[in-house]
Amino acid sequence: MSVVGNREAIVKLLKRRWWVVLIVIGVAGGLAVASGHLGGNKPDAAPKTATPVKETTVSVTVDKATARPVRRLVSAVGSLYGWDEVAVTPKVEGRVVRVYRDVGDVVKPGEPLLDLDATDFQLAVAEARRALELELAKLGLREQPGPDFDVTQLPSVVRTDSLVKQADLRVKRLQAGGRAVTDEEVQQATTDVEVAKANRQQAVLEAKATIAAARQKQASLESAEQRLRDTRLIVPVPLSLQETGMKTPAEYVISFRKVTEGEMVRIIPLVDAPPMFRLVIDRPLKLQLTLPERHRTEVKLGQTVELEVESYPGEIFSAAVSRINPAIERSSRTFAVEIIVPNADRRLGAGSFAKANIITKEDAKAVTVPEEAIISFAGISRIFIMDGDKVKAVPVKTGTTTVIKEGDRQRTWVEVEGNLKPGAAVVTSGFSRLADGMTANVRTDAGGK
Repeated sequence: MSVVGNREAIVKLLKRRWWVVLIVIGVAGGLAVASGHLGGNKPDAAPKTATPVKETTVSVTVDKATARPVRRLVSAVGSLYGWDEVAVTPKVEGRVVRVYRDVGDVVKPGEPLLDLDATDFQLAVAEARRALELELAKLGLREQPGPDFDVTQLPSVVRTDSLVKQADLRVKRLQAGGRAVTDEEVQQATTDVEVAKANRQQAVLEAKATIAAARQKQASLESAEQRLRDTRLIVPVPLSLQETGMKTPAEYVISFRKVTEGEMVRIIPLVDAPPMFRLVIDRPLKLQLTLPERHRTEVKLGQTVELEVESYPGEIFSAAVSRINPAIERSSRTFAVEIIVPNADRRLGAGSFAKANIITKEDAKAVTVPEEAIISFAGISRIFIMDGDKVKAVPVKTGTTTVIKEGDRQRTWVEVEGNLKPGAAVVTSGFSRLADGMTANVRTDAGGK
């Protein structure tokens, strides 16, 4: 079929539906290529040679790797707690007659919080005191005898001692035979001696029992007196704060109060009864953090911690690591750290949310590069440095970032570890066409040096 015949066929096909046009155009293009191969190319035509590609020079900007002081930080967030928190409630029942303190007040150990009506407890003390006096009167004493008290000094025992001596003398007289003595009289006298000794022993036992009863009454009196003292609710004595190194006297802040004058206080199970007062030691505070296991060897006791809280934006509060839990939580692979916050001025409050930066290490001459110089892909970081007019790829490990003010702008520099020295020319732009060993031309526009 000739080329003219092909063209006529194409014209006929164009009159068909539009979607056939695409197929026709493709066939026509194929025929044209075929015709060119059949009639246009000579068999003995020589192939053309490839034109050699010239090496491309990439324009880049550079900056110098700089040694800067860098602090390595472990950051976490947590909540502030009081150094010690205690819920206090009266130990006895009664009607509240006075409330001394309210929420927000600063109180010291021993200061009163509230008073209950003490009338019933005063009567109980008087009753116990009278009972004790009754027992002491049986002994002929005015005061409670001590643990080394000799019961043979009591009148009841002294009387039986005299009876024993009298019976012994009578037996001796009868045995001496000063007159006619019958065996019956001697036997009776001997029996009287045994009875006198038994009476003495009984008197000693009764005296000891009376002393024991007096001591029991003394204990009852002390218990009644204690209940009387418990009608006044006072601030408890906190745990020692010597380990914190704080010189400030221990004080509590009242964070909760649920009692009013005239209210009747009942003793009910602790799980159901809200406390009358909740007291918090807020000088110092504790910050509890949970850190990943990888930081276990970095965090040490005594390390400095910088805190930030939302109520004081931009302000840094100083603290220190006070406790580290040596155990790792199996489920989360984390460990707990406790930080002590002095809070001498009481600006921070228990329950606040805080961000903490634990300073684990400070390096005075760490190598840093501009953030834009780092290329990261598939978890691997590298930078390019100038080696003469060539670029060289250097793998690095990134660390702490630092924001530096340069003129009227702020620039982020990143600590790196690798085969890199301070002063090296680090490429900061032009990465899209760079490869290790390529030739590069350093521009001197913005960002380059």
